[in-house]
Amino acid sequence: MLFVASAVGFVVVPVAADPPPAKVVLSFDFSDNSNPPAASNGVFHITTDVLPESTKGFVRMIAIPPAGAGVSTLYCRFQPVEHFRVHCGFNFTASGYWSIRAQYGMDPSAPIMVTAGTSMRVGL
Repeated sequence: MLFVASAVGFVVVPVAADPPPAKVVLSFDFSDNSNPPAASNGVFHITTDVLPESTKGFVRMIAIPPAGAGVSTLYCRFQPVEHFRVHCGFNFTASGYWSIRAQYGMDPSAPIMVTAGTSMRVGL
């Protein structure tokens, strides 16, 4: 906030950071984009690309287990976008189709502005 004092009174003007681009696109980047995403049980790293490449902000990823798997949803904390990417390593402990979500916001406490999702086969 910028405070300005004068004989008339105080004026408060918010000082804004860089505004978000008009349209942000989230895209999952897997090493082999010619096949549907798949992983073995265990740790698997997922990359989310944030476009346009100059976009600033934060992304978190969520992995939702298959119904009836008996395991909890996995979360990666909000991470700053660096070189238009965010990386997350999930430890998949159940086989089946997991739902992967990426959420973008200007900062971790700001409202979610963009969400993307995909599904990934694990251990089948």
